[in-house]
Amino acid sequence: MVLLYFVLSWTVHQITPLGKTSMSSKSSLFSRTVHALQGVRERMFKRFRDRVYPATFEEEINEQCDIFFPLYSLPFFVAWLPYLSLDPLVIPDQPLFPYLRIGLTVVGVLALILRHTWRNPARHRLIGNGMMYYLIIATGLITGLAKAHPSYVGGYCFLITVLGAMPVQPRHLYLALGMSLATFGGLCWHYQVSFAEPAARYSLQDLISTVGVSVLMSTGWTMLRRNSYEKGRALQQMNVQIQEQQRLLAEQNESLRQVNMEKDELIGIVSHDLRNPLASILGMTEVLTGDADDLSPELRAGMLMRVHDAGIRMRSLIDRLLSANAIENGVLKPSLGYVNVSKIAMSVLQNHRHHAEQKSIEVLLDGDESAVCYADALFVRQIVENLLSNAIKYSPSQSQVFLRVRQHDSNILIVVQDKGQGLTTEDHAKAFRKFGRLSAKPTGGEQSTGLGLSIVKKMVESMNGNVWCESEFGQGAAFFVELPSFQNEI
Repeated sequence: MVLLYFVLSWTVHQITPLGKTSMSSKSSLFSRTVHALQGVRERMFKRFRDRVYPATFEEEINEQCDIFFPLYSLPFFVAWLPYLSLDPLVIPDQPLFPYLRIGLTVVGVLALILRHTWRNPARHRLIGNGMMYYLIIATGLITGLAKAHPSYVGGYCFLITVLGAMPVQPRHLYLALGMSLATFGGLCWHYQVSFAEPAARYSLQDLISTVGVSVLMSTGWTMLRRNSYEKGRALQQMNVQIQEQQRLLAEQNESLRQVNMEKDELIGIVSHDLRNPLASILGMTEVLTGDADDLSPELRAGMLMRVHDAGIRMRSLIDRLLSANAIENGVLKPSLGYVNVSKIAMSVLQNHRHHAEQKSIEVLLDGDESAVCYADALFVRQIVENLLSNAIKYSPSQSQVFLRVRQHDSNILIVVQDKGQGLTTEDHAKAFRKFGRLSAKPTGGEQSTGLGLSIVKKMVESMNGNVWCESEFGQGAAFFVELPSFQNEI
């Protein structure tokens, strides 16, 4: 088939200049034929070039039979047409010839139909074998009925040569060729054909040499196909391995980039969020130790309270860093049990009421006392604390924050809603990322590490829950946490 492909390529290149000349004249049919041949050639080349090598060599033969079907099916439709007028002139007493010739077209049509209707994965190889068997055996039969006429023997030799290049397994070619030659030899013996005449003797010699060349060529083509297949498949597997390595390298590079970004964020936190309260502590302790006698009890108590608050902020930040790291490394795992979410929400609200009152923010709780989920109580507490503290932190004064706990289908839904600045489109994309700082700023000068929501997400997912945010910029934000309920677990 590779030989036929190069023959087709050479034919197209030879007739293309003529096609151009005919396009400038009146022969548009000829130019369309040239373009059609070029299209067939390019489609076959593209399919052969871009395909994925199959797992076995038999599947490779099957694919080649599919790709090169337009080439080796051509004789079944056009090659026999000249013989319709030649047969009655050379062998007028053989009415079987037209039926054998027309049978080629019948076989070709059946092959076309089976290619698109038969669901056998190996159909292309089996169809190619069937077409080859009919073609070579019918040609041997016709040549034998023609009593080895030199013109028919020449066509027989040409066909045998072409079949040697077909993408079929050698054993099928040898079997079909043996059956064809046996049919030809039997008819020659039946008609007592004499090869004493020089023309007949030379034709027989050509046939014998053609058979030998065809056998050698078929063996050689099969070896080349197998070698090409093995090398192509090996290269393909190497390419797959290289692509997989490139994918892994890209993932590792992305992971390293994320680690580097987190390192930079951590350095920023240490240098800013920890350094500032530490500097405040050092400054106030210096005052307390140096000028303690000059300070009034009220001022001293206020400074000690600020030292305490700075220490609390530092501890809270360190706790968040350790929690995020523990969850990511799988050290901190949930201890699942039945948890009353409303009681936890009420306790968290009491802890944050002072912070809310300082900013004149009203926190409203709407809790279903029967809302029980299957989760870790400490995780649920930290989730509610993070979401509620964020809502208070980003809400303007004289506003409201809503904390709701309710049954939702077979789950428990926790909703924390504020009337703050809301999230932009960019904020939505990075809201739950580690160190994902959003565009909104705390309204009371509070600190933000960008860790709270990422910790919430990891804790929720570790308990088979879901968390998401609904917000429009300038319209506040609502964070939803969905956890499996007691009823769902049972």
